[in-house]
Parts: sequence; C-alpha cells; structure tokens
Amino acid sequence: IVKYWTSMIIIASIACWTYLFCSHPTDVEYQSRRPGCIIFTFIAMDVLHPCIYLWTVGNKFTSEEAAKMTMLQKVSCSRWWKAKLAAVILNETTTNVFRYVAPAYNFMLPILVFYNAAFGVSGGFTLVAVGAGH
Repeated sequence: IVKYWTSMIIIASIACWTYLFCSHPTDVEYQSRRPGCIIFTFIAMDVLHPCIYLWTVGNKFTSEEAAKMTMLQKVSCSRWWKAKLAAVILNETTTNVFRYVAPAYNFMLPILVFYNAAFGVSGGFTLVAVGAGH
C-alpha cells in the first residue's frame, strides 16, 4: 500500500502544477494557489526516493539482457524502464540534491512568508502534520 500511496502523491503533485497553469487563473488565484503547489512539491520530493525504491527493488535487469534487446524491445519492457528510473533517481548525485532541498526549504520558509502569507499558513499546517524533526 505504501508504494501506491507514494505514487499517488507524486502524480498528484504533477497534476497540481498542471492544473495551476492550465486553468488560466487570475493573478489573485495564481498567487493563492502557487504556495500550495510549491509545498506539495516538496512533500512529493520527500517521498520520491522511497517510491522509486519500492517500485524497483526486485528488478534484476542486467546490461547483458539489454545488449541482446533491440531498442523497441527495451522501450516496451517494464524491467528496462525500472532499471533506467532507478539509475536516474537512486544515484548519489540525485540523493545529495534531495538531501539538501528539505533543509533549504525549512530555511527559506520564513523568508517566503514575506513574499506571500499563504506560505506561512501552509508551512504551519505542514509543521504540525509532519513534526519539526522531519
């Protein structure tokens, strides 16, 4: 159930940004919706690693198998996609980027409140929901 829950959060984050830009909001609506999208994106980035790990943990796709396949076979093979996704997300560089994004967000949140008050309300709810040590 956890891998479906984390997947839904990531998909919902993408849908949130898509709705924000495709709904043609007024300036007021845009200013009130954007902080929620940003905060929801940080939450989705927080669950991205566990989600990718849970979906790719049993993948035994080797480079020898990939060498024997044509490109069309690779594109239609879910094991190939899982291996590529794991290689992109579960590497040291991406992990280090995500490791510093959350502390940067917690540092920037008080500053962002001066930009838009909705960051303070959303940030307060997030702090209460997940706790200060998260």
